[in-house]
Amino acid sequence: MNYYSRMIAWLLVSMAISMVLTYFFGLFIGLAMSIGVFILLSMYIRKKALRGAVSSGGMFGGGINYVCIACGHRFKGGSCPRCGSKMRRAEF
Repeated sequence: MNYYSRMIAWLLVSMAISMVLTYFFGLFIGLAMSIGVFILLSMYIRKKALRGAVSSGGMFGGGINYVCIACGHRFKGGSCPRCGSKMRRAEF
């Protein structure tokens, strides 16, 4: 399942829960409970997505790698260890 179909599925589940709550508890209490369910469901989805991002390395764990423009060698910093060139391109 791709991202958009998964979000549509969660939205439909949230709407179904909201309709059932409104049917059983009336308009005002059901609406308040529906908003609470929607917020809790959103927090759960966000936590689940962040857990997946952290376990795969996240955005801030790798540091900056450089690629030499002259020879194409990848290295961490400074000048290119292969050819000595200081012209480099950053890769994140």
